[in-house]
Amino acid sequence: MSAVIDTTVFLRLAFEEPGWEHCGRLLDSVYSGEQKAVISAIQISELYTPFERAKDREGREKLAAVIERSRVKVVRVDDQIAGMSAQIRATEKTPKGNWLALADSMILATALTEQASTLYTLDMDFSRVSSRVKIVAPGMSLETWNETFGNQIRSKKRRQSRRA
Repeated sequence: MSAVIDTTVFLRLAFEEPGWEHCGRLLDSVYSGEQKAVISAIQISELYTPFERAKDREGREKLAAVIERSRVKVVRVDDQIAGMSAQIRATEKTPKGNWLALADSMILATALTEQASTLYTLDMDFSRVSSRVKIVAPGMSLETWNETFGNQIRSKKRRQSRRA
């Protein structure tokens, strides 16, 4: 069985935000062949966007090299995934009561289509999803991740916005 790795895991590692070590261990297990992993092609856009906005061509190229070296299979979004994504978006809500975002529904549809056993994410929007895929953070439950590292990110963002 394979796992789907959400965009948040890659970005947490790339920016060395709190908990990045857990994300690194997960990706190391993929790199070593201990675990097989897939991502949705839509995630390439999500992954490159922060680097494009910052005009950080070197950072983007490093990330692309990490993805390539890690042996992560990139799955194209086809009619089957798009249709399943629509079903997910019509039924799944976030903890705040919003519909699951388009990219997130595509990622979940990819996991289901690829018959992944696990979806690794740091995104609490997945916490209420009822699915045949186990949804966890790297090395712990999503709820434990949020309790341990979630507040650190929010506090860091508040400090940065006050300085701006």
